[in-house]
Amino acid sequence: MNQQNRKQLSATCQCGKVRFEASGPPILTGACFCTSCQEAGRRFEQLASAPPVLDPDSGTGYILVRKDRVQCVSGQEHLQEHRLKPDSPTRRVIAVCCNSAMFLDVTKGHWLSMYRNRFAADPPPLEMRMMTKQRRAGVELADDIPNYSGHSGKFMLKLLAAWMAMGFRRPEIAWFGPKAPTSS
Repeated sequence: MNQQNRKQLSATCQCGKVRFEASGPPILTGACFCTSCQEAGRRFEQLASAPPVLDPDSGTGYILVRKDRVQCVSGQEHLQEHRLKPDSPTRRVIAVCCNSAMFLDVTKGHWLSMYRNRFAADPPPLEMRMMTKQRRAGVELADDIPNYSGHSGKFMLKLLAAWMAMGFRRPEIAWFGPKAPTSS
């Protein structure tokens, strides 16, 4: 079966207390090199016993899924939101039981960007690299998949197609505990 057409994806935290399931194919899979993803990755990796977030090339691998097709099936009491800035519309959620980064939520969006390294069982392959102009100095990227300096038209079209299929709804995600203090 083609990995892109899977019916179900499962993501777990490092210790196994938190588990998510997503049905249907992902919107897309990609690695983001923006400065915010790199900063968040560095912060999360400094937490006690935290698993890696950043790939060796400084990118952050994501599997984008529709919010209406993902659910937390166990451990929601261990989830905690983090924001780089108090007023940021982007929140990242970790499982505090083992400090595993689980997903990024653009709160006004219709999708979740699930951290690809939380899908232990053969995650779908990367389709693209985005925001590569912000990658760490000295990083040379392979040409095995498209490398976009920003967000590509293909990226935006896939998000739009998913939103259209959802009837232009934006489901709210509220399965996590208290907010973490924001550090400046």
